[in-house]
Amino acid sequence: MPQPSAADAVAPTFDALLEYLVEESPTAATQLGDHRRDGELDDWGPGEADRRLRRLNDLAARLDALDGDALDREASGDATLVRDAVDGMRFELEGLRSHACDPLFYLALATGSVYDLVRRDDLPAGPRQEAATARAAAVPRLLDQAKANLAELPAPQRELALVRVPGAVALFRDLLPGFAPGAAEAGAAAAAACEQFGVWLESRAGEPAPDWRLGERRWADALRLALGVRMPAEEVWQRAERELARLQAEIEEHAAAVLGRDGSGLTGSELVRAGLAAAARDQSQRERLVADAAGVLDGIKAFLRAEGSFDLPEPDTLRVEEVPAFMQGYAVAYFMPAPPLEPAAAHTYYLSPVPDAWDDEQAASFLREYNVHALRSVGIHEAYPGHYVQLAAAQRHPRLVRRALWNSAFAEGWAVYVERQVIAAGFGADDPVAAARLRLVSAKMEMRSVANALLDQGLHSRDWSDEQALSLMVDATYQEQSEADGKLVRGKVTAGQLSTYFVGGEEMDDLRRDVEAARGVTFSARAFHRAVLAEGTPPFPVLRRALLDA
Repeated sequence: MPQPSAADAVAPTFDALLEYLVEESPTAATQLGDHRRDGELDDWGPGEADRRLRRLNDLAARLDALDGDALDREASGDATLVRDAVDGMRFELEGLRSHACDPLFYLALATGSVYDLVRRDDLPAGPRQEAATARAAAVPRLLDQAKANLAELPAPQRELALVRVPGAVALFRDLLPGFAPGAAEAGAAAAAACEQFGVWLESRAGEPAPDWRLGERRWADALRLALGVRMPAEEVWQRAERELARLQAEIEEHAAAVLGRDGSGLTGSELVRAGLAAAARDQSQRERLVADAAGVLDGIKAFLRAEGSFDLPEPDTLRVEEVPAFMQGYAVAYFMPAPPLEPAAAHTYYLSPVPDAWDDEQAASFLREYNVHALRSVGIHEAYPGHYVQLAAAQRHPRLVRRALWNSAFAEGWAVYVERQVIAAGFGADDPVAAARLRLVSAKMEMRSVANALLDQGLHSRDWSDEQALSLMVDATYQEQSEADGKLVRGKVTAGQLSTYFVGGEEMDDLRRDVEAARGVTFSARAFHRAVLAEGTPPFPVLRRALLDA
């Protein structure tokens, strides 16, 4: 009997998952590229979480009913993606319970639902203006629901929400009416609701706050869902510690190469800090940071075309933009792919500007961290041949399930892997001084990805203090204070995601090593990269089966 294909075995359950997303969340529908509910905003009235969980449990039961042994490789991979997505949503409702304890959840819905329409200048303006106005009009209702649902308010989530409230107010009061002239009244009401939400958050400051730490069990669940691989937490910790020790020796060598005779007599962290200070002299200006980040991309693309190991998307639809104010205070750089149902739409690389409220000392620290060489490293990670190249390739997969669902560890692992590959291939070698500085800064960025994994686990399951976390980042991995302060907040309000950089990079290195061993003299880096990117963005076990039949 022939094995069932992916289409006839898994597609009905995936279609049911898409139906769930569109019916339960107009915001998710827009992000998918389904615009039938663009004028609506998510409803989180009484009992909503329980009702959603029942639907997700039904989807899980449908997946349980599939005969995994009878599925072919493609169908099995698709089933894994759908299972991971459903399990992740169930954990969000049952384990993290963001709807009951995280004000950022509601602020993101309110602002993101409107901004997702404002920024899509490739779609007709009239329908977007009407839909954005209607969504803004529903923001007061959503934030009233938030105040009714948020029985618990961990301090980091509350404090970051307060940082973002002014940006939300500006979105509705200033940006929205400029985009949709008829939205002034709805925008003013939404802005007032955001201000009142901020006052309400302030009023909760004196109340006992629940612990923001997930604890060992819940964090382990978050880690498993983020990684999509079954690497135990203890193994992640041990591998990270070993890699950090290796990188310490490597970064000292790079620092010595940068300093030359000026480094004579310096050793250890003193040598590294002197080298990083020399590299940081090549930096942007406060008002030009995002423009300079976009400017370095042309040089990266030119190198990649000449080097030949990676295919670049044609046509190129990447945009580089500032992180909107209502999304700042979390990640400095991130990537937003085109909607799965609209693969021809633009992809966006977001970079945070220096916040206007920062004083000169904070701004100087930020510009040292994101100097010219760091902007090149980040550009490789976020754009070419990192997230943009990988996710643009995923958008060309013939099955929607592989375009719509993706694994964070693979996405981040690919981006970490290509940073190493591009630097090792000689990017920037035409200028020896700049090349030495780039190698040093790239080694520091790699240390950051290792530190992310230690920070993630240390904060949530090893009871680290703020001082321990900051010492890892500032003292052990040479991060600027501004970067460390922001990453500490991010580590507290997320779980699992910070580990995806290191673990994903390790998995990509392991995969390449195993494929090289299997192919022998016939191995080709270009063919390997094409084969990896042809699979969408699946968990590593799915990718390994595809490339190694293992």
